[in-house]
Amino acid sequence: METRLRAALEAVASHWLPRVAWFLFAALLLGTAAIGLTQNAYIWLGETPPMGLASIDVWKTGTVIGTAGTATALLATLYVAQRNYLRGREHIPHLTMSLSVERVPVSRRFDVIVASLEAKNTGSGLCMVNEVNWMVVVVSPYDDDTVEQMVNEFEGDTHPTQEEEFPWHEVATRPVAVDLLIEPGETEQLTQELVIESEVGATITSVYVVNASVPKLTDGWYRRASHIPA
Repeated sequence: METRLRAALEAVASHWLPRVAWFLFAALLLGTAAIGLTQNAYIWLGETPPMGLASIDVWKTGTVIGTAGTATALLATLYVAQRNYLRGREHIPHLTMSLSVERVPVSRRFDVIVASLEAKNTGSGLCMVNEVNWMVVVVSPYDDDTVEQMVNEFEGDTHPTQEEEFPWHEVATRPVAVDLLIEPGETEQLTQELVIESEVGATITSVYVVNASVPKLTDGWYRRASHIPA
């Protein structure tokens, strides 16, 4: 109740529409009250009110103004409060993520990438996650011809998107189905191990957390971290 009252007061304070609606409502009520007092004053003085003044039914007018005015002012306030609510995105979760990567030798041929993700819900809405996609790409070694070909393909795209990344070769991918509920202010720790061949040099590990929250502003959150073997 207190939150709704605060939202209504903020709506009135932040936008001209509810202020005007409440002002007109108050002015009409005061005007009606003034007419009623004037009519009574004539009666108390034993005089007949003017025709136009006497023809006004104060009770009916006050009832109409009270009903219509209250409804209009409340609707204007609710509209602005809802708009402020949506603009503030107070009900939308947001994950602030950090990703760390460690590489551990497993055998003469294979190493394992140990990726640790820390995801904190810095929004004020419940965050629901149903899938986490992990991927490791090769940054080295490449020969010159391969790198030149990838550069030409990347720079030759005439309609690139902001999300487009350099086409490094994938060496490990793993989509993982999860069922996470991250409360506001809560931090979730996720760890994944991905096996790669030892001959792979520098790598980039990325993680994409799929947002299953309702409502939502984004389909998910992305983080990446590079690793260069010692």
